[in-house]
Amino acid sequence: MKKLKYIILLAGLVACSDLEEVVYSEISPSNYYQNEEEAQVAVTSIYNSFNRFISLYDFGLSSLAVVPSPKIQSKVSWRRKWANYTTDATDAISLPRVWNPFYRGIFRSNVVISELEGREFISEEETARKEIIAEAKFLRSWSFFNLVQLFGAVPMPLKPAITAEEAQLPRTPIAEVYQQIILDLQEAEMDLPSDKRGATQIGRPIQATAKFLLAKVYLTMAGFPLQDANAMALAKTKIQEVIDLEDTPQGYKLLESYADAIWVENNDERIFAIQQTQSATRQGTAFGHVWGSRNRILTSPGLGQRHGGFTMDFYNSFDATDTRRDVTMAYSYVDRDGITRTYGDGFYPEREGIYQNKYVDLDQNAVDGDPDMIVYRYSDALLMAAEIENSLNGPTAIAYGYLNRVRSRAQATDAPDGMTQEEFAEYVYEERYKELSFEFQEIYDIRRLGKVEEVLSQHPENVTWSPTNTAYSPNFNLWPIPVSEINNNPEILENNPGW
Repeated sequence: MKKLKYIILLAGLVACSDLEEVVYSEISPSNYYQNEEEAQVAVTSIYNSFNRFISLYDFGLSSLAVVPSPKIQSKVSWRRKWANYTTDATDAISLPRVWNPFYRGIFRSNVVISELEGREFISEEETARKEIIAEAKFLRSWSFFNLVQLFGAVPMPLKPAITAEEAQLPRTPIAEVYQQIILDLQEAEMDLPSDKRGATQIGRPIQATAKFLLAKVYLTMAGFPLQDANAMALAKTKIQEVIDLEDTPQGYKLLESYADAIWVENNDERIFAIQQTQSATRQGTAFGHVWGSRNRILTSPGLGQRHGGFTMDFYNSFDATDTRRDVTMAYSYVDRDGITRTYGDGFYPEREGIYQNKYVDLDQNAVDGDPDMIVYRYSDALLMAAEIENSLNGPTAIAYGYLNRVRSRAQATDAPDGMTQEEFAEYVYEERYKELSFEFQEIYDIRRLGKVEEVLSQHPENVTWSPTNTAYSPNFNLWPIPVSEINNNPEILENNPGW
């Protein structure tokens, strides 16, 4: 998919109010989807839902998922509202840039599924038809998984909406959304290709991708709010299936270098990533500019808006030998004028935090960069396995083994022996920050582990940056549904409590 120009062939909707405006083609489904080539173009268009410039990652999930991390501080006032929970449902910067892309992806997935399930291809293309349906179900499940974790009960369209009335659905209870996610992933796992994709389809899911996401779904269900008593054992089964495929054509592996795992695109550690392409049609990401270091990008002076960075406490929490620290954070960097800039030197003020370093594209323009946005990596699978083993059996040698593989790869010391089950769980939680920061998992871990109140008290917004000392409320375990969606959908009777 890398470097392909996306061709949008589907009618799309985001919010109900957009139904008549957002039309991507004159091509009708009735005369399309006739063969594998057309179906491949259609499924590729689903990915376009997630990689538009100034959208899901740079302005959306970075606010809703990353900024609430206690390791992050931001100079941008509207970003800080996501850290101290003083945002609201009228936010027009970040909320719609999460809600809309995921529902756009769901709509396009529904179109692909609906059209292809009712077709027959020539015999040699029939396997491809089933694989494409499975891929659309995977993308639909991933979209719903993000939405249910962020917003709780959400509308759950499972077929294309042709009219505004058909698009106006009530909220589906959280447990029912999860059951649909599981069903989609189980069906995707059966029909996705078993082997990793070839060069023309790099980045697209295989059976092991669905196995991994199923494991993560079960692990999430074991925590808050569902606290499903059976889910942890199910998570163990699925994550073991992923690990059993390690370093085979059907699976993933831990690279020797953490830097390569982050900066080498389409490597064997990446389970799933949203592909970005710098192009005249803006198929890339603005992330490197929005969250980039000051004056570091080569194409123009002033690029690098520095919307936030890491705290010094987080920087100091790494072992001095831990390679993840300097891959994740740019404590010092050379700017476009050849000048070395160091945290705290005046040009690089401490109040802005230590700039993120994972998504750096030195030749991007303001809105169009090339780095793929990492969604899941194999190191996450190992940390999940450590957490699951500890939850079920305590801090066994098996749990330590998974954890220390991740730390050893980063040239960090082994985790301390003799931890209790609670201490081990906390250690893995902190390890996930070190391994996965700015991979958009932060709020999901915080919420499923019941740590929102704890994290709120630790956050720089409440400690060092114009403290607001927001009092914790259970309402903070969900974000508000955009007020525009509520106004346009009479079936959504109320927002989440407190919003």
